[in-house]
Amino acid sequence: MYKKWLISSTVVFFILLIIVLTSYRRPATAGSDNFDVLIFTQHWPQTVCLAWKENSASHNCWLPAHKDQWTIHGVWPSQYHKLGPQFCDNSSKFNPAALKPIEGELQEKWIDIQEGKESYSLWQHEWNKHGTCAAKLEKVNTELKYFKEGLALLSQYDMKNVLAKSNILPGNVYAIDELLDAIEKGLGKRGSVVCIKDKKTGESYIFEIRICFNKQFELINCDGISGYPTNCNKSNNVIYPGEVPKKRNIAQQ
Repeated sequence: MYKKWLISSTVVFFILLIIVLTSYRRPATAGSDNFDVLIFTQHWPQTVCLAWKENSASHNCWLPAHKDQWTIHGVWPSQYHKLGPQFCDNSSKFNPAALKPIEGELQEKWIDIQEGKESYSLWQHEWNKHGTCAAKLEKVNTELKYFKEGLALLSQYDMKNVLAKSNILPGNVYAIDELLDAIEKGLGKRGSVVCIKDKKTGESYIFEIRICFNKQFELINCDGISGYPTNCNKSNNVIYPGEVPKKRNIAQQ
């Protein structure tokens, strides 16, 4: 009797072991929920335009109607200390028609500064690269829902308003710690600031601000994301340009 029980127990043990090992070794499937945080990235159009014009004298920019408006770059699922995942589902093709209900708002608030407000290129890129990964979350599991959520986040966390609460306004120069403190003071959570730099003069320009959310879209600290808290040179002040600066020799810091 004992021998039968021992054999039976051994068989069960090995079956369970095989199940566990198989599960452990199974690679993540495309579009898997393999990320820790959602990064909501807004960029400053005047600086984006500066960087774009730096690439070619023939480049033009398309700016929002309100020149003090921050615009959306994207909503990026990310792992801590890494970039990505990216391009999770190649079968989920971008469909411009799906965005018709919100197209007017996207053309003003999620504008393609390089290609113009009538272009779909930025939206297509953001959906293919980031949206297909975020789509594992029910709140953003369709193209329309993903872009609507981006617009909703901008409405609630517009950096124009967040920075203005600390009297940080376009057309001025600030220490990077002032910018980081303003984000934390305005939101109660720590964000991240990205700069670009004039390689000749060493001047830094505010380029993007990133804030972070958990998978329930609750605001959290950005500690641990790639590039946190900033790539800006803390020994130099940061220019928050009110207008598109004249062409400079610009590089990502």
